[in-house]
Amino acid sequence: MRSALAIAGVIVIAAVVFFVVPMAAGGSANVCQALEKHDVSNAAANIAGANSGPLHDIINSVGQSMATGNIAAQSEAQAHPDMPVAVSCAASYWKSL
Repeated sequence: MRSALAIAGVIVIAAVVFFVVPMAAGGSANVCQALEKHDVSNAAANIAGANSGPLHDIINSVGQSMATGNIAAQSEAQAHPDMPVAVSCAASYWKSL
């Protein structure tokens, strides 16, 4: 019985980390928004050629303000139709790190 509770506890902790860390890191309301904000940040760095500077900051600020998670959710739903969107967004977030 104790080992079953321990296993259940580990599963719960893993699930919390899987979903909550991306939201906390991105200051997001859901994992799809966290994924979208992460993608915006990466795109800003690619366009500007660096992770800082005025061009990066402008692109990143504009993109972050428009990142609602809807685009990431639609993209993940199309890419993985048999998987819940939240799970797909979280998995893609972790994969992109």
